[in-house]
Amino acid sequence: MGPEVRAISVGSRTSTRRVLARCVPIALVLILAAPPLLHAQPPRGADSRSFKPEELEQIVAPIVQYPDPLLAQILMASTYPLEVIQAARFAKANSGLKGAALNEELKKRRWDESVKALVDYPQVLEMMDGQLEWMHKLGDAFLTQQKDTMDAVQRVRAKTQQPSQSYWYYCSSAGAYYPSTPTCPEPWIKVPPRAP
Repeated sequence: MGPEVRAISVGSRTSTRRVLARCVPIALVLILAAPPLLHAQPPRGADSRSFKPEELEQIVAPIVQYPDPLLAQILMASTYPLEVIQAARFAKANSGLKGAALNEELKKRRWDESVKALVDYPQVLEMMDGQLEWMHKLGDAFLTQQKDTMDAVQRVRAKTQQPSQSYWYYCSSAGAYYPSTPTCPEPWIKVPPRAP
């Protein structure tokens, strides 16, 4: 190696050391700051906000009729919208898979367990896949207001389980109510029930 090559080689090592000396502190700052940044979960969208109780009731209304174990899977899966879309397409394309064959195929997927559980309910996946904005809201509500969301489920269920208001039918010409008077010559008058 000649003196010129040696001088260039030594000079490039010196400049490399200078660059490294400047970059190492920056790299250390980035490495030390990275773990908190990696664990921070950004909001799902600019429209992420608290939902009002009546909004939550509207959001959960389509799913309150499902039993609690399935409802829990739907709520959790709604926080993984992309996986739900993939699962819906998978379920549609593989509708003939059942039992062990289905389980083997699902093991190959890196989806959340709640999403995998919904593959057995293609009509639920289809509903979620077909209403992406609703699924997004459901996921946001469940992530940001879990207790309020569950309370909304209970309120909507209570409303749907209340017996519908029954009415008595009054015949004004007979001065009596049905079934005491089985027929009425004019139209029946619908009246709210009264305490006897």
